[in-house]
Amino acid sequence: MKVAQSNQVQVWDGATRLWHWSIVLLMIFLWYSAEIADDLMDWHMRAGRLLLGLIVFRIVWGFIGSDTSRFANFIKSPAEIIHYLKNKSQHSHAEQIGHNPAGGIMVLVLIAGLIVQATTGLFTSDGYFYGGPFADSIDADLGELFTNIHHIGFKLLLALVAIHILAIIAYLVKRDNLVRPMVTGKKTLSIPAEVVPRLKSPVLAFVSAVICVGAIWFITT
Repeated sequence: MKVAQSNQVQVWDGATRLWHWSIVLLMIFLWYSAEIADDLMDWHMRAGRLLLGLIVFRIVWGFIGSDTSRFANFIKSPAEIIHYLKNKSQHSHAEQIGHNPAGGIMVLVLIAGLIVQATTGLFTSDGYFYGGPFADSIDADLGELFTNIHHIGFKLLLALVAIHILAIIAYLVKRDNLVRPMVTGKKTLSIPAEVVPRLKSPVLAFVSAVICVGAIWFITT
């Protein structure tokens, strides 16, 4: 096996990194526009539709995207996850190319939470001034249920984000920086050249994102 000539390996493509930080910014704005600035509720709903479109893109990219972004490469069986957690001390994250088994589960949980949050938002209503694009298509009781789930779901999402941040801090204590690779896309690794992840074309990512976001925007308008 030939070892990669450079120990700076590109592990995350630009699409995955841009998606990640776009979700972070959207979540901050969605919180601010709902909890602090009520006059931004129209923009809150637009941001929610954009969020849903980006979630759909991430799901699509999980099947057609770069190696480290594909679900098949980081979603493990319960047995594999348990084995990883039991033997966590024997694994070095510094040599982990993409998501580890525990991190893969967190990605799925976060995506699931975002799906619930974004879809329930389509049916929510304050009963007076603002309502999601599909709020009028359901009865008041069901609308109230979706609204409650939407409000509670955001608190649960914040809890998941807090766990995610605590995990990042824990790795920082171990001198494993998870943030830098998600910014630069590169990670210091000593791996055979044959297992360097294949990254897909940014053009494919852009076209896929435009189609996904555009489709959601069209459906929810």
